[in-house]
Amino acid sequence: MFSTGQKVVCINDQFDPWVYDLYRALPKKDKTYTVRAIAPGRSKPQFTVNDDAEIKLTGAEFDILLLLKELQNPDDPHSSMKQELGFRAERFAPLEEDEEEEEAEAEELVGVGAAKEDWEPQTQSR
Repeated sequence: MFSTGQKVVCINDQFDPWVYDLYRALPKKDKTYTVRAIAPGRSKPQFTVNDDAEIKLTGAEFDILLLLKELQNPDDPHSSMKQELGFRAERFAPLEEDEEEEEAEAEELVGVGAAKEDWEPQTQSR
């Protein structure tokens, strides 16, 4: 589905309130990012709070997570493994190649027609 180095576009930047406490950087809808890594991980966690007000992770769904070159986040505090917090792959869509080609083509066209005198018809004075 995705590969390292691939350009992707965020299609969903709606996060649960708890996410803002854990993450330092979040993707924005319609912004382009570069996939830095793809890893298995957890999403949609379920927490419980005990009598001492300690938060404990009690469950989560398996998911494919993306790490993005443009965004760095801390390690998952609820994991015994040192794994950076990532984003569910379903929040992103591959950047269409046509869009990249159009952008490159538009950049190449900048400056076309700058030397008008080369192509404008010459007027003769009488």
